[in-house]
Amino acid sequence: MTETLSAPAALLQKALSLPRLTTITDVGANPVNPAPYSALLAAGGCRIVGFEPQPSAYAALQKRPSPNETYFPVAVGDGTPVTLHVMRSSGMTSTLPPYEPGLAVIGRPRWGQMREQIQMQTAALDDLPDLPEFDMLKIDIQGGEGAVLAAASRVMQQCVCVIIELRYQRLYEGEPMLGGIDTQLRALGFELHKFMFNKSLMLPNSQSARLRPRRLADQLIDGDAVYVRDLTGISGWSSGQVGHLALLACATFDSHSLALLCLDELVRRGAVDPNLPASYVDALPAHLRTD
Repeated sequence: MTETLSAPAALLQKALSLPRLTTITDVGANPVNPAPYSALLAAGGCRIVGFEPQPSAYAALQKRPSPNETYFPVAVGDGTPVTLHVMRSSGMTSTLPPYEPGLAVIGRPRWGQMREQIQMQTAALDDLPDLPEFDMLKIDIQGGEGAVLAAASRVMQQCVCVIIELRYQRLYEGEPMLGGIDTQLRALGFELHKFMFNKSLMLPNSQSARLRPRRLADQLIDGDAVYVRDLTGISGWSSGQVGHLALLACATFDSHSLALLCLDELVRRGAVDPNLPASYVDALPAHLRTD
């Protein structure tokens, strides 16, 4: 089922005079779950350049004909050779081997069952000369996020936001955890903005059969978070950067106050209609307004 763009996002798509189509680089574009940008993409509001090395997932992406989607069967990392561990559970496939003690402690040893291993060379984003300038980076590659960020400082200079998976319970050997990824992104000029969602599980115990696991999901596993370029420097951004962030904040991660902050900045510059922030609030659902 095709997602429908929200009223505020549709308003911005028409009202913002962006210098080009909002561009998203998706590292780990496995379509196992709907992408946060799916509604914006369906409305023709963004361009996707995606990378997906898992053969079955890449094949699924190739079945989606769209003029605004381009995918490559490439493993993105730091430019070194790796082994792709293709797991029985597609969403667990990683360039890192599973951390069996971590899977055992959460009662999910089967997540570590491997189907095959594929030797491949990773590509560093900084080494891809034809990669277009992008506004958002989405990364979900099961433990390899740190390697991507380590070789992406050049291409991220114009990027305004990042959606990235953060790990709290180790599932792969040698993966960076929440603290490591946070440190890398802050060094690149990004600040934690919000958590989109977090996943947790009930820890196995002697009384498990008597308990409701969904109500006792005490152990955090991982989740997706949004990082935004440091807003204290927004006056030095281009109007294009501010506009792209306004649209992305509204259409991909539901941060309406951030979208309005961006619109206010554009009004200050004389780049948009002064009434656009008020029109944006008019388009919000009633439960988000006081009037």
